[in-house]
Amino acid sequence: MNDHKVKAAQMAVDLIPNQAIVGLGSGSTASIFIDLLAKKAHEESMDITCVATSGQTQQLALGFGLKVVDIDAVDRIDVTVDGADEVDPNLNGIKGGGAALLFEKIVAMNSQKNIWVVDSSKRHPRLGSYKLPVEVVKFGVHHVYNHLKELDLKPVYRQQEDGNYLTTDSGNYIIDIDISRVDDLAKLANDLKALTGVVEHGLFINVCDVLLVGNTGEAIYRKG
Repeated sequence: MNDHKVKAAQMAVDLIPNQAIVGLGSGSTASIFIDLLAKKAHEESMDITCVATSGQTQQLALGFGLKVVDIDAVDRIDVTVDGADEVDPNLNGIKGGGAALLFEKIVAMNSQKNIWVVDSSKRHPRLGSYKLPVEVVKFGVHHVYNHLKELDLKPVYRQQEDGNYLTTDSGNYIIDIDISRVDDLAKLANDLKALTGVVEHGLFINVCDVLLVGNTGEAIYRKG
């Protein structure tokens, strides 16, 4: 198990209060957080209710003995802990490498606080080293692909090992795009959402409140 990921996950666990409603992200570091949270909840008899961002996360949390409910069963989410594929100095990030971006964003946008757990390799001067996932409905997907191609975003369908298109928990496809030459991320986010057929994208702008960096022990807070 990666020690840096464990440290970041433990830092996040230490920030979870009793009787909290906790959003559970996806990815390797988030999985470690779920394990550690379950241990703390058991050892300290904590009253924790969780909302998962993917089917895989839900099964993992249930397996560790955590209480998991549907997001519509709660009226608030106190804090969500998730990983990130890439983060810039303003704590904007790219997420969705595990294809859970739609559910991750729904949970994040309904959380009072969002904590991301990473190691320093995920921090970059600007976003774009990592491909940006775009979740697209199946109907007319090739037309969306062509629009993204016309925007010179170099779209690539996300595929499984067997060559078939990857399908998200929502039954949609993922198209990964290259944003390395895009300077105005806010405009790109709006332009992508304006494309008919696009369900969501993996740009998370002004979402992260606290970035926990495992290998340095830093806790970085979003300004403003």
